[in-house]
This record gives sequence, structure tokens and C-alpha cells, in this order.
Amino acid sequence: MSGIFSPESRFMRYMNRLADLMILNLLFLLTSLPLFTIGASLTAMYTVCFRLGTDREGGTFRDYFAAFRENFGQATKLWLVAVAWGLGTAVCTLLFYTMTGWAHYLFVPVGVLFAMVVLIFGYVFPLQSRFENNGITTLKNAVLLSLGYLPRSILMGALNVFPFVLLCTDLMTFLKASFAWVIIWFAAAAYVNTRILKKVFAPYLKEEDDDSTQDEA
Repeated sequence: MSGIFSPESRFMRYMNRLADLMILNLLFLLTSLPLFTIGASLTAMYTVCFRLGTDREGGTFRDYFAAFRENFGQATKLWLVAVAWGLGTAVCTLLFYTMTGWAHYLFVPVGVLFAMVVLIFGYVFPLQSRFENNGITTLKNAVLLSLGYLPRSILMGALNVFPFVLLCTDLMTFLKASFAWVIIWFAAAAYVNTRILKKVFAPYLKEEDDDSTQDEA
């Protein structure tokens, strides 16, 4: 039994990782409460997740708030763009879907555009957390990567929107699962996404094991 509870045992490493993700999830939710700060919160969360399990791993609180402050301006601008594009395409999709006649079928191409927005912005904040580029370059890279790695993009998009799809389609199940959303979901989804993105980003990193500075893409 002493071996199981040894700090170096696999069990304790899993428990420590679980605790890190729970703390990270709470930090993300608290710093996202003003809503316009969600972009900075996402970027900070991805920064910490990329470092977990590597030589770059540090204190969760310290790394999170350092990344939050460092990326606040640009990440907030990118978040506002995401909200504008996302809400615009979502509203148009619903509007065309409720129409009759030929206009009803316009919901298909607009719905595809909305799905593309979801996939693209699944890359934006991981890119912002890992590379030092201006907003336009980050958006351009997100478009190229989301299309170039489409299966990975779809998997990441499904993880990112799952709670919101559940909220819109099955409110009772969403409420029953609210414990998961509050305790760990968003950080866990970001952590899985960083594992998915590791090979995608690797060719563009100058020093993959050095997170003291961001790299040019």
C-alpha cells in the first residue's frame, strides 16, 4: 500500500494531475465570469495544459495568471471576433431553418459556415497560448490548421461544444451533469486538446521544451 501512495507512484501522479485540472477548471470559470475575459482565460488555460507533464510545468496559479495578463489584450480581441462570427452564423442558421420555401435551405451552407467557425476557433486560443503572432496571423494559421488536420479539428470541436449542445438539446441532462462542468470538464477538454495538438504544433516550434518565451509560427 505504501507504494501506491508514494509521490512517485502512477496512482499519485494521476491524482496530482486530476487535482491540477480541477484547480485549473475553477480558475478558468472564475476569470471567465465577466464574459469578455473568456479569451484570455482560454489562452491561460491552454498555456498551463501545454506545460503539464513536461519540464516546463510550474505552479498552476502562477503560470495561469502570468499567461492571463500577458495575453489579455490580443486574446480579448480574438474572443470578440469569435463571438461576433459565432453568434452571427448561429443566428442566421436558426433564422433560415425556421423559414419556408427556398430560403429554408440556406440554413445548410450557413450551418456549415458556423461549424467552420467552431473548428477554426478551436485552434485560435491554443495558438495564442503557444506562438507569438499578431491577431490576423493567428486567425490565418487557425484556418489553415483546422482544414489541414480536419479529423483532429472535428474531435476538438466536438469536445469544445458538447456542453453547449447538451444545454440546447437536453436541459435536464445538462443540469444533472452540472457538477462535471464546474469541477473539471473545461480544463479536461483543454488538456485532451493539447495532447491532440502536440504533433500538429511540433514542426513549428523552435524549442518545444522551452516555454519561457513564445515562438514564432
